[in-house]
Amino acid sequence: MARKRLGETFCAGKSYHRLKDLPHMTLNHPNNSVNATDLDSRPRVLYLDDDQANLDSFKANFRDQFEVFTASNPVQAYNMIEAEGIQIAIADHNMPSMSGVEFLESLYCDFPGVQRILLTGYTEMVPVVEAINKGKVFGVLTKPFNMQDISRMIEDAWEQCREQLEREKTLRKLVRQNQQFEFILRQRLLS
Repeated sequence: MARKRLGETFCAGKSYHRLKDLPHMTLNHPNNSVNATDLDSRPRVLYLDDDQANLDSFKANFRDQFEVFTASNPVQAYNMIEAEGIQIAIADHNMPSMSGVEFLESLYCDFPGVQRILLTGYTEMVPVVEAINKGKVFGVLTKPFNMQDISRMIEDAWEQCREQLEREKTLRKLVRQNQQFEFILRQRLLS
């Protein structure tokens, strides 16, 4: 498992210059924080926003439906994604240390199995297009947001996550069966 310091290169040789001002903390970057044993549990959702009132409101509204985690800065969010096995990450676009698009882009590189959702108060298309192109987001929601819209998008993202995990599980099984078949075939050819 590679270790990086925040402020160093996150993805494909690209460094996020705005992260250098944050305190240096080591981060672990697994290939995928979601595993197959998590398929039957409630989805673990992280909401990243610099506004504490939004974080409190999100947690209060969704704690009965999902396992909710909140973070007020990208460093805290990254550490939580790894430590808690977060499956769905929601990031506010407008934050002081880095934009939600930048965060989701680095998240895509370091945690590809985590579903990503951008929350923005902007009505212009630039952040939306950037989020889709750079952050490979599952969806974009605009503020003021409707709790039912967020809930529905989280459920849809969770379903996509579960389907991907099932595909990966099936692929691993097929690879294992193919290896066993090749072994048997070699044994027969040698005898």
